[in-house]
Amino acid sequence: MNKRPIYIIGTILCSILAIIAIILIFITTGRDSEATKIIYAGFVAWMLFGVYRGFIHLFSKPGNKPKPTFDGVQYNVTPIPNRKVIIDFFNPSGMRFRTVGSLFIICALWVGMEYFSPKFTIYFWIFVALMIIVKGILLTRCLQLNSAQNTLGQVILEQRGDIDVCRYDVTVNLINATDTTPEHVIDPIRPYVNVSGSYEDYLKDMSQFSMEQRHILSINLYISEVYGDGHYGFFTDSAGMVYLDAIEGLKAIGAEKYASILEKAVSEFDGINHPLFNLKQRVDIINESGHDFEKADDAIYSLDEYSEIIAEMQMVYIRSHVNSFLFDNPQKH
Repeated sequence: MNKRPIYIIGTILCSILAIIAIILIFITTGRDSEATKIIYAGFVAWMLFGVYRGFIHLFSKPGNKPKPTFDGVQYNVTPIPNRKVIIDFFNPSGMRFRTVGSLFIICALWVGMEYFSPKFTIYFWIFVALMIIVKGILLTRCLQLNSAQNTLGQVILEQRGDIDVCRYDVTVNLINATDTTPEHVIDPIRPYVNVSGSYEDYLKDMSQFSMEQRHILSINLYISEVYGDGHYGFFTDSAGMVYLDAIEGLKAIGAEKYASILEKAVSEFDGINHPLFNLKQRVDIINESGHDFEKADDAIYSLDEYSEIIAEMQMVYIRSHVNSFLFDNPQKH
C-alpha cells in the first residue's frame, strides 16, 4: 500500500492547524488567556512534530536491504543490547505522532488542573498512570522481541558453523601463537559489527572497538571479498561500505602498494572525493559506468597471489598493538 498521499495530506493538515493555532495565540485575550495560550502552544508543538514526521516519511530513503528473516521471522545478525533498545524507545525524534498527542493531552489536563479547576487533577493523574502502564507494556514487548531476535540470530550463526568464532577470547597467548591468523584475532568481533545495514549502523557498532580492530576488520572484509569475487564483488556487496577504512587500514599496517591498488579502483567511481557508503547508489554508479575493476584484480593477484603476504603484514601489526586486540567474548560465557 502506497502511503505517500496520506503523509502528504497529513503534513499539509498539520501545517494548516499549526498556523491557525499560532494565530489564535496572538489574538486570544481575556481572563483565561494565559492558560488558553499555553494549550495552543502545546497544540502547535504537536502539529509541528506532525510536520516533522511527515517530512521524515516523505523524504527518507528506505534501507539498502531488508532485515534478514528465517521462515518470515526477523532476526539480528549483530546482537543488539537492551540498553540501545531502551535509548531508541525514549528517543524524542523517534516518537510517534500519537505519542506526542498523548503528551499534549497531559499538558492540557495540567493546565486545566492549575488554571481552571482542581477537578482536572484526578483526570491528569489517571491519564499519566495509563500512559506509564501502556508505555511500560510496549517497552517490555520491545525488549522481549529484541531478546528473541538476538537468540534466533545466534542459533542461525551456530548452525552455519560459526559457533567457535563466538565462543573464544582473543588473548595475548592467542595473538603470539605461531599459527594464529588475522581471522583468529578479528573473527570474534564480527557478530557485533553489522556490515549488512547502513553505514551509520556500522559506525555505531564499530565505536565499541579500537581503531586497530577497525583497521584489521576492514582489511579482512576487503581481502576476503577480493580474493573471492574480485573488486567488483567487494564494491557491490554491503561490506563494500568499508572501503575507505580498508585504505586507511592498509596504510596503517604498511601495505602501501595494496592501498594504492584499492585507491585506484575507488577513483574509477570517484569514491574518494564523494564517498559512496549507500549500497544502492554505489551499485548503480558502478553498473552505469560499466566498471569491472579487472586491472585492480590483476594487480592484487600479481602482488600477492594467495594473500599470504598481506596476512603476515596484518599479524605484524596486530602483535605490535597487542592490547588493542584483546577481547573477552561475552557470548562464550
